[in-house]
Amino acid sequence: MDERIRNLLRERGHENLLLTVDDPDLETKIVPVMERLISDADAIRNGMGRSVVRNLKTMARMGVFLERAVHQRYPEFPVRSGVHSWEEYLPPLSRNLEQLVETYEGAAAATAAR
Repeated sequence: MDERIRNLLRERGHENLLLTVDDPDLETKIVPVMERLISDADAIRNGMGRSVVRNLKTMARMGVFLERAVHQRYPEFPVRSGVHSWEEYLPPLSRNLEQLVETYEGAAAATAAR
């Protein structure tokens, strides 16, 4: 399994879905994992959505760090001033990504307000 996928599954708490093709017990593990995918579909889907939004924000934060690093190295290089939304550090989001952000950013704000 690709290490990036493995890390995403761990990040979301879905280690129980990890399989490798060279696992000697793969045959006995496949059916229970497939059953979990069906029974936990909503929780898995929500975990994926939260992970995508968190990773978008992480990429935007990398843009902020890059902007600061360029400005420190090249002070004459023009940089923007003021406070900018994290979305401004990313290319335009597709409608599907915008919906994920609306869904999971709102859920995170509601949870933080409690």
